[in-house]
Amino acid sequence: MVLGGMTIAVLGGVTLHRLSGTVLIMLSTSGFLVSVLLFALMPAEPNYWAWILPAMVSATIGIDIMYNVTNVFITSNVRKEQQGIAGAYINALFALGMSFFLGVADNVATATAHLGLEKSYKSAFFLGVGLSAAGGLLIMAGVRIGKAKSDLTLEEKAQLTVKA
Repeated sequence: MVLGGMTIAVLGGVTLHRLSGTVLIMLSTSGFLVSVLLFALMPAEPNYWAWILPAMVSATIGIDIMYNVTNVFITSNVRKEQQGIAGAYINALFALGMSFFLGVADNVATATAHLGLEKSYKSAFFLGVGLSAAGGLLIMAGVRIGKAKSDLTLEEKAQLTVKA
């Protein structure tokens, strides 16, 4: 995950201004989807290189791209004095979302415990597949974020319109 995270961080800096935020968030959601799908389909005795490593790298792709895009969006679309609270809001939403759905996944695993440990875990991972797919559909339906670009801050734009 460390190597994947470092690679994604470098690639993020190279691609944020070339691809739209919407495309990048779809790549991120695809990373989440591939990760939980690999865990859901994983055999009882998995090969690390074929199942676990690709799932973990996909999860890294998912979180790193999402984090980069949301932070660039915050810093370029919120006034300077509101950036801290906006960043806190986004991070709180990430943490609350993960915490809430981890509880839901635990409920699914508990409700299917009579099927055995492996099948109850797979049920929880298939919940993750469905949630990732639903997130991807929501993003395709309504999220539009442009490319990252070097532009004036909101304060600088406001000063130009006042002077004009």
